[in-house]
Amino acid sequence: MQFDDDVTHYWRFFLSGTLTTLWISWLALMLGGILGTVVAHMRMSRIAALRIFALGYTEFFRSIPPLMLFFGSYYGISFALDVNLNPFTSATLALTFTASSLMAEVVRSGIESVGTGQWLAATASAMTRLQVFRYVVWPQALRVCLPPATGVYISTLKDSSVASVIGYIELTRSGLLIRETTGSSFDVFLIIATIYFVINYGLSLCGGALERRFRIVH
Repeated sequence: MQFDDDVTHYWRFFLSGTLTTLWISWLALMLGGILGTVVAHMRMSRIAALRIFALGYTEFFRSIPPLMLFFGSYYGISFALDVNLNPFTSATLALTFTASSLMAEVVRSGIESVGTGQWLAATASAMTRLQVFRYVVWPQALRVCLPPATGVYISTLKDSSVASVIGYIELTRSGLLIRETTGSSFDVFLIIATIYFVINYGLSLCGGALERRFRIVH
């Protein structure tokens, strides 16, 4: 298949949009991982109020469509707090909320995968709770968390395309601008779809490799 010459002249914009998409989705995953870890520990807390809050947080942001989160971050926060957030900040917040709710479940599953006997043995050896997590739980939980975390990154990367509705110029928004300039819709959307496929399929292969490796280790 031969693409329209007018479209191929904009390859720098496709590249820039791709790099921007990778950057914002990676940033959201890192922030979501940190926040999700906190929420996961709250979910397993002995304090009922923390458990209820963590459960509500996880279920709420897992249930809200990404589009609503983008609009809420960009327009809602500005209206409620009288603060003008730029598209980058709003998009990062929306993606972080979604990623953190997913990562909270990933982290919780990883921690709960550690056998009760190891918890008891570590506690019996006079380790503090922090030491138990640092030396016993987290080294094992991390192996369990990494493969599904790849899936969360793929989901976050795909959701980043919704940021185009608030004017953030990532891959999808770049494509829409190119379409408006060239008048070619099919070629532009085919290129965008191909880029998303190549990235996400590559990430899926990495996730599968991690899962196989850690299955062998265990």
